[in-house]
Amino acid sequence: MGLLVSGGHTIICRADNFDDIAVMGTTIDDAAGEAFDKVAKFYNFGYPGGVIIDKMAHNGDSGAFRFPIPSLHKADHRYDVSYSGLKTAVTSQLEMFRVKKETTNDDIAASFQKAAVEILLRALLNAAEDTGISTIVAGGGVAANSYLRSRLAEKTHLNCIFPPLDLCGDNGAMVAGIGYHYLARGERSSLDVTASARVTGFKKKYP
Repeated sequence: MGLLVSGGHTIICRADNFDDIAVMGTTIDDAAGEAFDKVAKFYNFGYPGGVIIDKMAHNGDSGAFRFPIPSLHKADHRYDVSYSGLKTAVTSQLEMFRVKKETTNDDIAASFQKAAVEILLRALLNAAEDTGISTIVAGGGVAANSYLRSRLAEKTHLNCIFPPLDLCGDNGAMVAGIGYHYLARGERSSLDVTASARVTGFKKKYP
């Protein structure tokens, strides 16, 4: 099973080969990495947001705020995720979800990161359970997140494969990787091929 989590995409898919991929779940609004970046920008944490929030979270209390996990209860959205509600809760409704009286920016980062990863894990584990697939290959900038890696490592029934940290956000390496496979079987693109920052059609509407 493939897990692509970045600033532009959040995709859970069944991958039988590098070019035989069936998308099972995706975002209905913001991508996971986009939510990290927007929260970091709102609080002036710095850029890149995902990396900075990950570092800050190590010094924070993830229970300082209890942010909401969206309930995509419709059957055909069992593998989908939503981040707009979480983003709004963290940036505009912070006091509604406060648990600790005195908090720091590190606490905000840790609490947000916990909720963001749990949203992703719920959809991913649903897909793994329903398909019986036990190997998960992750990619994209958010795949470098230490909390995501540690939470998946706890799932001993799953074999989770992550790229080295320096390759998670290396778009050039990703393009070169798929290019290698196409070239190996003799497929080439013309020089006038249109490049797109995001794969079209990978955002769903709810319900």
